[in-house]
Amino acid sequence: MATGTVPTSSDVMEWQAGPFTSRPVWRVEPKIDVVTDLMHSKIREILRDGGDNPQDLPKAAFLGGGAFNKLYLMEYRNSSWILRVTLPVDPHYKTASEVATLKLLESSTSLPAPRAMAHYAGAADAPPGDNRLGLEWILMTKVPGKTLTDSWDMSMKKKLNLVEMVAEKVHEIYTCDSLQFSSIGNVFECGGYENAPGMEKSPKPSKFSVDRIVSMTFFWNQRLSQPVNRGPFASSAEWFTSRLQLVDFECNQVLESEVADEDDKADAVRFKSVAQRLLNQIPQFVPANEKFVLHHDDINAGNLLVDPDTGDLTGIVDWECVSVLPAWKSCQLPCFLGYNPIRIAQPIRRAYHINQDGSPNELYFHHLREWELTVLGRRFLEWMEIQDSDWVDVYQASGRIRDFDYAVSNCDNEFAVKKIERWLNIVEKGDEGQYERLLQNINE
Repeated sequence: MATGTVPTSSDVMEWQAGPFTSRPVWRVEPKIDVVTDLMHSKIREILRDGGDNPQDLPKAAFLGGGAFNKLYLMEYRNSSWILRVTLPVDPHYKTASEVATLKLLESSTSLPAPRAMAHYAGAADAPPGDNRLGLEWILMTKVPGKTLTDSWDMSMKKKLNLVEMVAEKVHEIYTCDSLQFSSIGNVFECGGYENAPGMEKSPKPSKFSVDRIVSMTFFWNQRLSQPVNRGPFASSAEWFTSRLQLVDFECNQVLESEVADEDDKADAVRFKSVAQRLLNQIPQFVPANEKFVLHHDDINAGNLLVDPDTGDLTGIVDWECVSVLPAWKSCQLPCFLGYNPIRIAQPIRRAYHINQDGSPNELYFHHLREWELTVLGRRFLEWMEIQDSDWVDVYQASGRIRDFDYAVSNCDNEFAVKKIERWLNIVEKGDEGQYERLLQNINE
């Protein structure tokens, strides 16, 4: 692809059908020499460094990747840099919003997050050479530390301390005035090519605004082409409605298809019916007065970085697709603690089968982790309870709408739909005394 040519999504990716869902597939592979050249030029531009002979500069190293990202690391002058190259799953908006979110966090909070130093979001008028990869990208600082996933064997005392640090940062996001807006959607910078027409303005003077949502729910597979409202949404009701309309559109496509088999069409009829039933119930679940706040909904053990020696929190990463969402969505346990089986008693090692090498059966470690997560989840809530905010009140009052949110997210999931149908049967009777929770969590 020639430098300066703005690629279309079909040039660089395609959605490939799988047994349960589709997945994005790269049609191009970033060339390491081009990645290296791009990182060199941008880092030296940022540092105003015209020094070293290009032949003496370090090469970029492939670090890893996910469904639609590839990460490259470069060590330069005692600093570590990450280039994250991304597929245009939601062209322009995903990259532009992530950059704006990182800048907002940097300017308004003490969160240990990466700093966005340069980016290319697919604009035709971007600086020459920014499109040399033919893909969108963000150059950011590397946050130090190891993932919690790789550090889980640290002591329980360190884990408890870490959970309090995470709770402090989650609470800071929740209570920060600059991270509160008047609608649901994603954060963008005002002005320049980042500014989309009709962008909702913050109630306070700000260089950031909320516009259309950037969410896997709204762009996965062929959903980006569906004619639904993408926000900003004035209420949870509008947000739920668009999500259910996406399910309805997909079901109609299956029913109208000449190649879909009878089982797929039967599922589509079922999912479409459940989506309509949920649509009818929206007024029964959505609160009248709502607060909206930036919310990182994927704080998992892989996105938490810790000091391997002290266990202290050093970073929270992966801020793509982070949206401004209702308070009831924000006030819940982070996903590395939430919705795990509750285990009150600490498992006793000698009560489990011992292998020939003297180690306990794998089931012991599984139960030990469940117990640890139960204890850690309670510590998180205990920390929140002593804070001067309504976080715990909102958390405790939002069980029903979290159930509804789960049902909306999974009404087209063949493994969850039966459970949702049973739950809806109770909900539709309107008897509060018979209500049963879809989700059960610690202290709910």
